[in-house]
Amino acid sequence: MDSHFLDGHYQILKILNDREKGKIYLVEDVNLPSSQFIVKQLSPPNSNPQALTSLHRLFASKAATLEKLGQKHEQIQKLIAYFEENEEFYIVQEFIPGNPLTDEIIQGQPLREDQVITLLSEILETLVVTHNYGVIHQDIKPANIIRRESDKKLVLVNFGTVNEAITNTVENSEYMPIEQVNGNLKYNSDIYALGMVAIAALKGLPTKEISNLQNQRNKLTGEIIWRDKNLKVNRKLAKIINRMVRFDYRKRYQYATEVLDDLKKITNVDDEQQKQLQKKLLLVLIGIIVCITLGVAAWQLRSPKPVRDAQQTLYQKGENKYEEGNYEGAIEDFNQAIKLDPQNALAYNRRGDAYYRLGDYEQAQADSSQAILLNPQDANAYFDRGFAFSELGKYKEAIADYTQAIKLNSKDAYAYYGRGLARTQSKDNKGAIEDFSKAIALKPEYTEAYLQRGILRRRLRQRLEAIQDFDKVIKINPSDAKAYYQRGLTQSINKQKYAALKDYTDAININPKYIEAYLNRGDIYSDLGNKVEATEDYKTILQIDPKFIAAYIHRGIHRFSFGDYKGAIEDYTAALKLDTNNLAAYNNRGNAYLELGNKKAANQDYSRAIAINANNALAYYNRGVIRTKQKNKPGAIADFKKAARLFQQQGEQDSYQDAQREIAILQNNSAPAPTTRPKSGKIEKN
Repeated sequence: MDSHFLDGHYQILKILNDREKGKIYLVEDVNLPSSQFIVKQLSPPNSNPQALTSLHRLFASKAATLEKLGQKHEQIQKLIAYFEENEEFYIVQEFIPGNPLTDEIIQGQPLREDQVITLLSEILETLVVTHNYGVIHQDIKPANIIRRESDKKLVLVNFGTVNEAITNTVENSEYMPIEQVNGNLKYNSDIYALGMVAIAALKGLPTKEISNLQNQRNKLTGEIIWRDKNLKVNRKLAKIINRMVRFDYRKRYQYATEVLDDLKKITNVDDEQQKQLQKKLLLVLIGIIVCITLGVAAWQLRSPKPVRDAQQTLYQKGENKYEEGNYEGAIEDFNQAIKLDPQNALAYNRRGDAYYRLGDYEQAQADSSQAILLNPQDANAYFDRGFAFSELGKYKEAIADYTQAIKLNSKDAYAYYGRGLARTQSKDNKGAIEDFSKAIALKPEYTEAYLQRGILRRRLRQRLEAIQDFDKVIKINPSDAKAYYQRGLTQSINKQKYAALKDYTDAININPKYIEAYLNRGDIYSDLGNKVEATEDYKTILQIDPKFIAAYIHRGIHRFSFGDYKGAIEDYTAALKLDTNNLAAYNNRGNAYLELGNKKAANQDYSRAIAINANNALAYYNRGVIRTKQKNKPGAIADFKKAARLFQQQGEQDSYQDAQREIAILQNNSAPAPTTRPKSGKIEKN
């Protein structure tokens, strides 16, 4: 055998791994030029002829199974072929361009909950097919999960079934459960390993740190202790992961479908959650005193004194814990109160509030429903359920509940406000403004209602009226940073840059950690040519929150504007480390590469943006620019046409005309005027 060829036609391009039990090669099939594959060499433990004959049958059987499995799901690495040479066994696998998950799970940089849920869902769907086919992966870990470059989907690679059959060994992994280490492999051993990957992602732990985590176990139960006071995780998601990584495989999820079913019940945490939670706290206070009074009166009429006293004690303990922010503790006390009296509508109501604060909106909705069932005249329960429905994206149901609350109490400004928020989400702008206005009429100093009406009016291009609303908030409460910020946004849209600067500065003076105010002020400084001030604002943001992606994007644009293309590339690359699918980072980094003359890198970035979102008009436009420079006239025209169509659909008239002009120039073969052909691509901020 030629030392550079395997099976006579796989030319070795690179040795990827040189292990004692076999090598891993990157190869090219000379019969299929430009076709690259991974070849794994598996060395049997001995060369006894009888043993080799047995291994031959086993190898063929296992490899054939993997070959068929690869055809069943697009996110499973395909086994292309298998062969034997010189008493060595080889499998040829699909080469998947992309990056392993180890590139995304970085020390001290946790992934967001929604990213982890998506990760789990994608791999679990793959495991459903794998397990149904009778195959256990055996080695799930970040290095064996590849984010495919072409479509950004997660692909499961390096199945251990053939390796184990030939080498007769199992490579110990930090992610493996105890039964697998002891040779008692189960289907849900894969579920355990995937749960450990999820924990690593949520905590920002690289593989080398997982061993330490595996040692942090409860001495009585043996379960991993992975949650701490600094890690805020949705209670339902944490419960799912805990069940995935149970020490005893019999207490774990048995099937991947079970995990998927539970994940589907979780509502992803919205970026606006904290803002909504703050609103909720302010809005629910109005009904608490009335509800407590009514509830206590009802208990006194219904319950024997000893039971009534116990109820009141437990309820008050729960109430105290709720006010302290100990929502889980509050739920435990409300649970006990409900056990003593299953008809206790008030306890259901407050327990629902606690669940709401923990982000468990489904349970909050269920508790409010039970409170309504027990007391259909409780306006506050309808109000609470309306907020739960809103967080679940069920705005129609939310509006119905707020309407019922208003019927029961027509003077409730907060119910009108809540319905206004839900109507805003439902695009009923007229109804929303009417509700905010009614809330203001009932409560003339209701600053949140003025603020939301102002934001909505700005969206409707009623900018003068919007500024009047923000002015009113500031008059009522001169320390309301949000009002200055929102007025600054409106001033900026009106091209009143210096007025906007003052408003953003006032917002920052009130709240020195107001990231969005720094960002917008930095942008205005940049537009005005104030290089130092803009740079300082972006720097301050990243000191407050090193993971705030927009700061890297906007600072990159700022650096680009004064010719610091390398600095801009650094910022866009930093943004992509935090979000591998960030379109603005790819588009803008492509522009910076183009300015540096690196057309290949620019083209790759524009193409990646298109792969992520086929309707990204800017990426097509920018790639059209690069193809024009590369003298690829047909490709450039095709890209500009696609960009023009998308710009037109999106109402971007100026950009549409730019694309049409480029098409006309290319089709007429005329030399462009110096100001006609863009020197670089279009910038994208969001």
